[in-house]
Parts: sequence; structure tokens; C-alpha cells
Amino acid sequence: MDKTLGEAGPFTVFAPTDTAIVAYEKARGHFDEKAIKYCICKGTIASSAISSTPLETLSGHTLAYSRKFRKDFVNDSIVGEKTFGAFSDFPTDVACDNGVIHSIGIVLEGF
Repeated sequence: MDKTLGEAGPFTVFAPTDTAIVAYEKARGHFDEKAIKYCICKGTIASSAISSTPLETLSGHTLAYSRKFRKDFVNDSIVGEKTFGAFSDFPTDVACDNGVIHSIGIVLEGF
């Protein structure tokens, strides 16, 4: 996987939080390369363009976009969830040398 993301890209990574990865591993087992590839799309997709861009992952699957409760979802995960109180927001549109990262609250599944 390091070889793939080390390439020029660009890539869009829907990055699950550490808490989401721990929960996934307890329920499903190791967060392996197959699961990681399901969270990465080719191209730089800004959060404002997620709804209008095909979201084909490196695993060959397509992520489903939806909007409900005034929030953007990819599959069943909120993209860049905004929280209140003692919790912090999940950042979106984090620019990287080879793409962009959007934080999500669960590990994407569908394989």
C-alpha cells in the first residue's frame, strides 16, 4: 500500500478515525490492504464535489454518496462530521502532496 500512495496520485482518502479502526478490528478483524483500498479514490475530490464525482475506489468498487440530515454521507459514514461540545470536528479537504484527505467516523465496507 505504501507503494500505491507513494505514487504521484492524486488520491482522495476517506480516512477513518483511530476509534473507527479499533472498532472495525474488534468486529471484523485486521484493517488490511483490502479495507484500505476501499477507502481511497483516484483523483482529488474536494468535499464540495463529492456529490457530483464518481467515487470509484482503488479496490474497484464505487462508493455511494447521499445527503441527509444536512450532512454528506459516503456509504454509511458522515464525511467531515461536525460535532458540538467536548468533541472535535473531523477535518475535510486536508491538502497533501498527492491528493486530499477527508475524515470519516467509520470504516467503509462493501467488499
